[in-house]
Parts: sequence; C-alpha cells; structure tokens
Amino acid sequence: MNGTFLYDELNGRQLDIYLPQDTSIDVPAVFVQDGSSLFRTQLLQIERMIEANIISPIIIVGIHPFNRLDEYTPWKAPSLRSHFPDFKGEAQTYLSFLANDLLPYIQKQYPVKQTCNEHSHIGASLGGLFAIYTLLMRPTLFKNIATISGSFWYQNFLPYAKQQCIQFVDHLVYLSVGSEEGKGKTSAQRHMPLFTKQLHDLLSQKGMQKWQLQYHIEQGEGHHLRQFQRNFLSAIKWFYKRDI
Repeated sequence: MNGTFLYDELNGRQLDIYLPQDTSIDVPAVFVQDGSSLFRTQLLQIERMIEANIISPIIIVGIHPFNRLDEYTPWKAPSLRSHFPDFKGEAQTYLSFLANDLLPYIQKQYPVKQTCNEHSHIGASLGGLFAIYTLLMRPTLFKNIATISGSFWYQNFLPYAKQQCIQFVDHLVYLSVGSEEGKGKTSAQRHMPLFTKQLHDLLSQKGMQKWQLQYHIEQGEGHHLRQFQRNFLSAIKWFYKRDI
C-alpha cells in the first residue's frame, strides 16, 4: 500500500484513518460508521482506482461507535429480540459530535477540504439508518450519502422521513440492499428490500433527480459484511469518479 493507514482518537473514540500517497493537497473526506470494517480490506483496490485516475484522491475516516445500538438510532424504541436491550435513541447527540467536534478536528489535523461540498458519509445496517438521519437533520453537512442495507425497519423512521422538508441541491445518495435480506425473519426486518425501495421513492418525491440517486439490489445476497464492502466500493466509485 502506497498510502498510510493509521489510528487516531478524539474524545476517547477510536478513528481509523486512510491517507492517500500524496498529502500535499487538500482532498475530500469520507466519514464511515463502524470503524474501518467497510474499507480496511478494500484499500489496495481503492488505491488502484486513485492511481488509475478512476477516482479522485480521498481521505477515509472510520469512526468507532461506543454503542452502535444507541448512537445510530434516532429515538428510543423497543428491541426486536427479547435478549437484546432496547434502543436508546442517541443519534442526535452523536450527530452533534460529528458536526461540532469530529469534522473540525479532521479539517484541522489532516489535508482535508475545508468546505463540506465534497465530503461523504457512509454506513451499513444501523449505520446506514444514521447516514440518512444525518441527511434529514443536517443536509449541508455531507454532499454524498451511502446507505448500505440500511435499517429502515426502525420504528416510525419512514413516516418521520416523509414529514421532513429538506432541499436537495447537488447531493448524491447511494442506496443498496440484498435481495435476500430479511428472509426467514418475523420482525419488521423481513421487509428490508421493500423499505429501501420506499425510501428511494420518497427521496425522489421530495425532489431528488434521477442523476442524484443510485438504487442497487444485490441479487441473491443477504445481510453480511462482504456485501457491504462491495457496495462501499461502488459508492466511492460513483461519488468520486473522474471525468476522463
């Protein structure tokens, strides 16, 4: 690997950071939930795309949650399983950390563009739910949003999203889900593909144009990390593709 993978920390929270080989210029930053699980094994392929001028250089910041069941959820809700704790709904507090602490810190410490009009936010599962929640609550914070197998089964989330009034200017939103996700479930998770499609349609109804939305179904795939990682690469390629 020609770039650098390093660990940092902010307010007791671990950050997994990838820096491209050339750090002499400021580049967009990609903020990723669940640490580096979505991109750590994909860095060589990301570097090959940068070196081949397929995508622009980027910095990637993987953020470790203290408790993903609480920080990625927008409000309190009962657990889907009796042996799991209820969701505490601390997303607003976590979002304030991203906006007021993490983003300024990364812009100060690393060669990252000072405006937010090229930065991205990517999450999978509950992290994908949080990525869309961020778009609804703070639409100017990130230009690009990728939600991979997002947990849109979360209690009252889609009705809440429908009520929000936001203006999409040049946002790009990548939505993906496995065609087999939810198979065998008896909870609301059994409708994951349907809920992802409903979110896509809702964003379109709220004014997003076709060129701003990419909706992808991973045929034959369920809810697992390898599928998440493939879609992470697809989202990055779409967000930062070079016009050659």
